[in-house]
Amino acid sequence: MSNNQTSRPFQLRDFRPTDIPDFVEAINLVYPDEPSTVEQMEYWESSYPKDNPRLRAVAEWHDGKTIGFAACFNPFWMVTPGAYWLEMLVHPDYRRHGAGSALLAAVEPFAWQQSALRLWSNGREDHLDGVAFAEAHGYHRIGIRFESVLDLDTFDEAPFVSAFDRIDAAGYTLTTLAAERPLVADADRRLFDLHDQVMVDVPFPGGAYPKTTYEQWRAWAIDSPTSDHDGMFIAKQGDNWVGLTFVEMPPGGSPFTGSTGVLRAHRGRGLAMALKLRSFRFLREHGYHQVRAHNDTANPPILELNRKLGYRRLPGWITWEKTAQ
Repeated sequence: MSNNQTSRPFQLRDFRPTDIPDFVEAINLVYPDEPSTVEQMEYWESSYPKDNPRLRAVAEWHDGKTIGFAACFNPFWMVTPGAYWLEMLVHPDYRRHGAGSALLAAVEPFAWQQSALRLWSNGREDHLDGVAFAEAHGYHRIGIRFESVLDLDTFDEAPFVSAFDRIDAAGYTLTTLAAERPLVADADRRLFDLHDQVMVDVPFPGGAYPKTTYEQWRAWAIDSPTSDHDGMFIAKQGDNWVGLTFVEMPPGGSPFTGSTGVLRAHRGRGLAMALKLRSFRFLREHGYHQVRAHNDTANPPILELNRKLGYRRLPGWITWEKTAQ
């Protein structure tokens, strides 16, 4: 891909791995509260599934700096009703020169060429320029994913610790992936199977739900530079694994809860609360002062749990949809 129109101060071309440092710079300017690193991006680049359809483009400024990034691909982390996914970002210092519209026009048709029925994207609700851009280009809102934060320095677990007594009385114990690995030969696979079962009930907008392969889940959850096997908590009843919660700890940023879930037959017994509390203790022990969570508005039970715990809502992420013409 190339676009050498001299009337614009940029040209479009294919993405190169050498664009990653400029990409990280733009991410950290747009989302300073959730910083990334070059090492993280290089890891995600190397772990992207080779057989998953994707088209990428970048906008290169006249001085050689990469200032805009776009990708259109099959969202391999979830089951979707005929949807493809769009990601796009323009460096804030280089906006209003047409780079966003040019990038969108370059990658958006890829979804329709793959017979997608709809194209999804997301963006922060408080980024009003992004909201206006999406609406101007034919996207409409289909949901919002709340982001919230809990202050661990002021959090008082006393009103909730009875959850530990409840699960003890019912014969449950809490452990970690790190503790189970020396004891269970297929611990990683068992945790994936548990995650796969509980995540089916985690709603996404537009009728989607989380679903991925073992290899991709492993790349995210087990081998990722943001994971810590001591921070991957498992609820057990005897030898049966019935619940989980993970905390992810990106370097330089606030940790967040990646997943919390309990098998249907074991819900309503305090397991989710106990898992959350154990993760908070872990984070405090490691010197963290807050923890974030992302939850969809279509998931009232976990939103209510977080409300009880004292999470404070932050600006959410709008899910946008554009249907095939």
